[in-house]
Amino acid sequence: MLHFMILTVGAMLAVSVLTGMLLGYAKRRNLLETRLFFRHGFVPGLVTAAALALLEAASAIVVREYYNLAVLCTALTAEAWLLFLLAVKPPLPPEKAPSLSLRAAFCIVLAAWGAFYLPDLFIYPSHFAVGVVEIASSEFVFIVTGYLAGLALSLLVGYSLFRVCTDLPEKTSFPLFSLAFALFVLTQVVTIGQILLGRGLVPRRDWALDSLIFLLNRAPLALYLILGAAALAAALLWRHSAASRPEGANPALRRKAQSVIRKSIRWSGAALVFLTTALLLMTAGARFDALEAEISPPVEMAVKNGLIAHPASLVGDGALHRFIYKSNKGVGVRYIIVKKSETAYGVGLDACDVCGPSGYYERKGQIICTLCDVVMNKSTIGFAGGCNPVPLKFFLQDGSLIIKTADLEAQASRFM
Repeated sequence: MLHFMILTVGAMLAVSVLTGMLLGYAKRRNLLETRLFFRHGFVPGLVTAAALALLEAASAIVVREYYNLAVLCTALTAEAWLLFLLAVKPPLPPEKAPSLSLRAAFCIVLAAWGAFYLPDLFIYPSHFAVGVVEIASSEFVFIVTGYLAGLALSLLVGYSLFRVCTDLPEKTSFPLFSLAFALFVLTQVVTIGQILLGRGLVPRRDWALDSLIFLLNRAPLALYLILGAAALAAALLWRHSAASRPEGANPALRRKAQSVIRKSIRWSGAALVFLTTALLLMTAGARFDALEAEISPPVEMAVKNGLIAHPASLVGDGALHRFIYKSNKGVGVRYIIVKKSETAYGVGLDACDVCGPSGYYERKGQIICTLCDVVMNKSTIGFAGGCNPVPLKFFLQDGSLIIKTADLEAQASRFM
């Protein structure tokens, strides 16, 4: 239950925070056209995410990294244009509609966010009972409950921040929204850099690799700062509302004003509670969840003439074996070996194109993805596609399985 709740919140939390703050700020400035944004923003993003999930489940023709690269480049362009328009455009009077360029920027941003951040929400349900539990069992119920609870928490975070930013004065909300937005964009830039360098689409300069490693090591900090900006917005609204006094020419208007103040206090308090819950789930909850999976430490083998030999007596027992190779830049490149049958081995990186370098572990004789908890079909290890490990070349010689260090060096950027 906890594992899938963490997965769901992890996939949605940042985008839920930014979507809530963006739409709340837009409504505050009379820029929000709910039907338009839903029809041309949310729906295309959801459809694209569902289509990608379906393609990944049915075939291996989609390379997730190239898809992510295209979507994120589109998102960055629209985000830069949207932030510029929000910074220079004055608030609109109620009778005037937003400009076409502003509406287009909003819709493209929302569609791109859905297309990039939501596919995993459609993929996770396919992992609920794959080779692990029976559908008619309490464990399956707990898994589904965790998934739905994570989804509900993420939506509550987004909606509560929407209400907060709708009521918060613009001079306070815009700086906090801009800070969260900039940090969110930075995480996307890092992801793009990781794809470009990992796939060799740009030259692998030392300064670029060092910068990417520095930012990746501090990736959680960006999320915490985003949550901090959102929490500060909620706290400021609570303080502002608590200090307000209802005004009105007659008792009815004063009661109406008092009702608005109470709603602002309730929603700002709710936002703080939801944000705190999500933060605890992603920190303390994630640490507790990690303790449940016993993952054997990777073994470093000797290198001779650019080759690493793994004796059949070591890797031929049908169990999962994890190894690590230190690249020339000191990056630990992890890889796995498992004997699939009397004549075949499965060899791949301890990483995949979908979940990144989260790795795999063995549970009751089954190979499990650490991040998404999906069970690998052992016979498909060594083949590309889905959540399978990235294939790694090898050959057999003199009773040993041999891997070239050059092939491991070429994949070092995946583990930065």
